[in-house]
Amino acid sequence: MKKTHVLLLIFCMFLLIIGCSKENIPEQQNQNQTQTEQPSYDNSKISYLGPEGTYTQEACEKYFGGSGECIPYKTVDDAVTALVKKETDYAVIPQENTIGGAVNDYINTVIGEQALNVVGEVELPINQNLLTLPETELSDIKTVYSHKQGIAQGKDFLSENLPDAEIIEVSSTAEGAKTVAEKKDKSCAAIASAGCADVYGLKILSSNIQNNDLNKTRFYVLSVSEISKDKKERLAFIAKGNANSLPKLMSKIESEGVSLVAIHDSPQKTELGSYNYIIECADCSYESYEQIATTEGFEYRFLGCFDRY
Repeated sequence: MKKTHVLLLIFCMFLLIIGCSKENIPEQQNQNQTQTEQPSYDNSKISYLGPEGTYTQEACEKYFGGSGECIPYKTVDDAVTALVKKETDYAVIPQENTIGGAVNDYINTVIGEQALNVVGEVELPINQNLLTLPETELSDIKTVYSHKQGIAQGKDFLSENLPDAEIIEVSSTAEGAKTVAEKKDKSCAAIASAGCADVYGLKILSSNIQNNDLNKTRFYVLSVSEISKDKKERLAFIAKGNANSLPKLMSKIESEGVSLVAIHDSPQKTELGSYNYIIECADCSYESYEQIATTEGFEYRFLGCFDRY
């Protein structure tokens, strides 16, 4: 073969290789875009525990970054029901606090609604404040309104400064602030966020009244869409069974190299010692969960893999 023919053949092969490589580039780019693409929440509706000014609203803003429409509901059950009926796309609910512990009523909501899964988690520092009308002094206060978590978190302050005040539990800390604003009674106060002072025209009579400066609340972001099994920061599931089988389950979790983040129990209300356990793990793939779920003595329900914000 002549030298010119050889060179021409090599040149043609080079062009063929380059062409094939260019054809693969868009596909590779699309794969990379798919792996890094974040969901768009612009058209989403998000239900949360209202009214305006709750910590749950703040958790919504942190997770969704101001996208979508956040819709307040009077109770967590109402917010979750709206999600289950597909009136909203997501619901955000508190699930655990440093001081008050597990928010059992809301955990029971997750257990009771089979359609729910967890798609995200938000952690917020919680600073509780005593809010009043502008003219109120500490000596004027006879009644304090707040959510039961706010009351628990401000217990020491109340005992020391308002030992004789009537403590009234309401549906949310923001509802307490709203009540004080509507009553226009300087003998009333609320334990709520600093943001509620701006929303409802109140003053912060005492700030950071929580028992612990490390006070935080974790919130679940719920959905009824297809459940995620992709490996993420956290994984959660429900194990339904008797307490005497729990050591076997914990042993299995440890043997799988999984880190236990939290475990909350709720009575099944069938017999003594029978519970629904909500278990949250880190360093856990869906495959590891499948192995964990072979532990005898429990019925399992997978809640999803999700990231923290």
